[in-house]
Amino acid sequence: MLLLRHASAGAPLPARMVDRERTLDERGRDDADRLRHTLEDYVLERVVTSPHVRCVETVRSLAVSRGLALELRDELAPDAARESTLVLLEELPVATLLCTHREVIERLFDGEVECEKGGAWLLDKVDGRWWPARYHPPRSSVGAGRAVTAVG
Repeated sequence: MLLLRHASAGAPLPARMVDRERTLDERGRDDADRLRHTLEDYVLERVVTSPHVRCVETVRSLAVSRGLALELRDELAPDAARESTLVLLEELPVATLLCTHREVIERLFDGEVECEKGGAWLLDKVDGRWWPARYHPPRSSVGAGRAVTAVG
């Protein structure tokens, strides 16, 4: 399973409902366009995303390139309860890409895992719990000399 943080969308907007409509900025659009190359080695059966526009825009071209429909789920929105997100993860096949927000990633891993905008974690399930196993930084960071890191 791949857990992706949406690509760069600039600064948050002041009103929560308006912020749901925030779109990707130039850097975010570039990272989203390159996502299909970054994750080309992974078999995907489903692409599931937060309904916020910046998440949908992040994974749209990847889903289209693979002939997959986008599935919008509130369990991946920034204010989603940790338990509802975990239930969703259990319902999905391991060949799924999930696109979400920093807040969700922090809740899932008790703030111990960082993820840049546009970065993705390959998750493994160990002893009934999801763990980050391998990190794929966004292409904009790789071009700046960042290497792919693994969690031991």
